[in-house]
Amino acid sequence: MVDLLVLAFYLSVLTYYLGVLIYMLPIPIYGVKRWAPQLMVDGIFSAILVFSYSTIQWVVKYVSGLIGADWSEYYNWFLGEVNIVIGSIAALKVIGVGLSSMGLSFLANSLISPLVSSLTYLLMFLATATLFVTIITSISSTLLAIGILLHALPFRIARASGATLIAIVIVFSIGTPLLPQFVNSIAPQSPQKGLTSYNYLLADIYVYDATGDPVSYYLYEVYSLNNTLLARYLADLNGVIRASLVDKGLPCSRYKAVIDLAGYKYETIVDPPECTYSIRSTNISHILDNLIVIKPLRFIAVFNYKSLEIYRKEEYNISLAINAVEKIVLLVVSLSKDSINVSINGTLIEPSEKTTYSWGGLSFSAYIYPIEYGYHRVEVRFDLGVYDSVEPSFSEIYYARDTLGLTIEEPLSLIYPVSSLIFRLFIAPVIYFSIMFSASLALSRMLGGSSAKIARLLVSAG
Repeated sequence: MVDLLVLAFYLSVLTYYLGVLIYMLPIPIYGVKRWAPQLMVDGIFSAILVFSYSTIQWVVKYVSGLIGADWSEYYNWFLGEVNIVIGSIAALKVIGVGLSSMGLSFLANSLISPLVSSLTYLLMFLATATLFVTIITSISSTLLAIGILLHALPFRIARASGATLIAIVIVFSIGTPLLPQFVNSIAPQSPQKGLTSYNYLLADIYVYDATGDPVSYYLYEVYSLNNTLLARYLADLNGVIRASLVDKGLPCSRYKAVIDLAGYKYETIVDPPECTYSIRSTNISHILDNLIVIKPLRFIAVFNYKSLEIYRKEEYNISLAINAVEKIVLLVVSLSKDSINVSINGTLIEPSEKTTYSWGGLSFSAYIYPIEYGYHRVEVRFDLGVYDSVEPSFSEIYYARDTLGLTIEEPLSLIYPVSSLIFRLFIAPVIYFSIMFSASLALSRMLGGSSAKIARLLVSAG
């Protein structure tokens, strides 16, 4: 780089003395003589640029700091937007797989595939544009020296190219970090923002009790790690939630699951498998190891036990052997019109506490039985009568349809996010880069690129 500047200085001196030489030639030809002052001014101007090399770099840094240009903020914005595009591509691919599994391959090919292709091209544009400005800024010192060298070539052979290169380095080094602010000012935030963090997965959910039997009619709530509700599903009689349907789904990033059974909640963190694009959906299973289901919406739960053994489990009763190293609690939950009988070591006992409440439009009763230290045989019997089969009712929240706003019933819900991303990440940056290129051309003219304004000023002053 130093060698480039030294060479540029020698060329500026050469240009100056060529002008002096032409002045001294005894040739009365105006077409030749008029080159003399122009070459002398060009030589002086190029020499000034050589000696202003460090000053130009300082001005770029100073102006950047003055207007708040921050490269780390720019790259954070870039990575965030790339994640949004990648997440959108993944979600659309999952939707396409779901449509194909439903026999709607024509819709997947005609609607989803073009959207995925558009986002892929958008991703390539973002990466290419960022690579371009990164190269410019990472070797800006060298490019600036090359620009000064080209500017100093005699007879303005590459003066326009040198001035343009200098101007591009200056303008893009200062202006590029402000691209996020420009984009945010003219383009709305992407409606796919939630997709960036959570993504989209087709999965079926299964919940089992301590005996391996399915748990019926549980409510499955999905929360982000910052406690934002993303989805709510109600299981069927067989304990299954078909979240593999296209308008349902789950996040394929880490989330918090709350399993609510008749008002009794189990909370766990779920690390779902990576998003896949196969026709087969993923299965997510949970085992509630201290809960035993007798009938749908009738169950017992044991807390703080050392060991638990099930001797007999029949249609309406269950016998347990519990080893307690401290005082434990037996919880029995049933519908309010059911009758409950609990015996410990053959003795029928009454609950220490009974609570009646509503859940899912049904009335429930919860019974608490404290059990002292030691080894105990416990038997619980349910008398269900005619209230054997009931079903709770809840308003479900579909992850794809309600949280992400994606539904195949309204194709616009799939097209609008993609068009919004294209406007935000292609059209807006193109407008901004066009403005910076225009500014670069204007600055290059001032530096003598095509209209040597500064040079003419120097000549006039002389």
